[in-house]
Amino acid sequence: MGEVSKQPSEGGSGGKRGHSNMERRVYNDEIKEASRRKRRKDDDAAAEEGLEDAADERQVPGAP
Repeated sequence: MGEVSKQPSEGGSGGKRGHSNMERRVYNDEIKEASRRKRRKDDDAAAEEGLEDAADERQVPGAP
């Protein structure tokens, strides 16, 4: 039988990719907080639009 290699068959990134450019002017927590605020604002706008669409659908045909 042949020897079993204990090394990975391909030289992968090992989870390092995407973290090489971490030098930025704001902290990660600030970015996360801002994105949460934006998501909530977008969700509120979508809910408001859905309520308006539902109200439009309930109107009686022929009514002003």
